[in-house]
Amino acid sequence: MIFDLHNDLPTAKLSATERIRLLTGTVETVVYAFWTSELAEPLKFIADGMRELGGTIPFAIEDLWFVNESNIDAVCSLRPVYCSLTHNGRNSLAGGALENGRLTSLGKFVVRKLNGAGIAVDVAHLGKESFNEVAALAERLIDSHTGLNCVCNHPRNLSDAQAQIILERGGIVGLTAVADFLGGNEADDYARTINSFVQKFGIDGACVGTDFNGTQPLNGLTNYNDFENIANKLLSFGYSENDISKIFYDNANNYFKYRRQ
Repeated sequence: MIFDLHNDLPTAKLSATERIRLLTGTVETVVYAFWTSELAEPLKFIADGMRELGGTIPFAIEDLWFVNESNIDAVCSLRPVYCSLTHNGRNSLAGGALENGRLTSLGKFVVRKLNGAGIAVDVAHLGKESFNEVAALAERLIDSHTGLNCVCNHPRNLSDAQAQIILERGGIVGLTAVADFLGGNEADDYARTINSFVQKFGIDGACVGTDFNGTQPLNGLTNYNDFENIANKLLSFGYSENDISKIFYDNANNYFKYRRQ
């Protein structure tokens, strides 16, 4: 089993029929992310999309650029499992990974609202200044899809210090299958990044955050069936089946158990 923290299927440039085919073609636990940066009416799109996808699947909102004091309660009522404040640029809430900037007063208000609703705050796409301020304020902290600067230096990747902060706060890190963040375009590059995380930070916070349908797939990792390739590589590194289960499924599943209580 795979628990994928980030799949962009709802806003992929696909037909409704193709989205439904991909949704029904997997038995994995997947958090489907609504990337709102290019949407004119995000709340309506999300509500319509949830009906299309069945209404009960775990979903997330990527980029709360459209949120203000008058509609944040409506966002929380949709019950996403997590929300990120920005995409790569700066908005009215915070600074993005490619533009930086401080967490604004509205951003602080939104984070507190998410805290009150039990919604995790996703630091993916945040700039360094906003990361530190969000990390200090958010009660549930994750990075849904990222790489590691110790493997490949990129503005979207986590530094060692940032990864440690997330883990010290009880959060989890979704390691993503994006070539630019891995420094390579092969499935083995993804397995090596997982191994680098575990060797440096331990196994308990390591999770999967593919970014499927939001980026070009890696060679040898185009769908969930291909995770057999990753498992085999990790086995060759000396991981046990139990270790692989923790990374692929258990860590994320345990983190979000509170949502089902």
